[in-house]
Amino acid sequence: MKSTITTITGTVSTVPTLTTARLVEFVVVDDRGAEFAVRAWSDVVTDAVRIGATVTVSGTEGWVIPGRSWRGEPSRTIVQAYAVTTDALLLAA
Repeated sequence: MKSTITTITGTVSTVPTLTTARLVEFVVVDDRGAEFAVRAWSDVVTDAVRIGATVTVSGTEGWVIPGRSWRGEPSRTIVQAYAVTTDALLLAA
């Protein structure tokens, strides 16, 4: 399988979960509705990455996790991220 470097911007749709390998995993949905299973080292993901946050993820695009149609679950492309940034809202006091 050939890997592709990619950058995606979208909304976090699942709670970031820490795995035993120090990886954090969460799902990002882009503006086309495509879903990506993002995996990043725990030191790359900040507390600002939470459900509803807009993030930009840069990394290597890899395998596709097939969706389960009987559960209404779409397929998701795995992205092994090396950078995850959030769009912060600036509020005037």
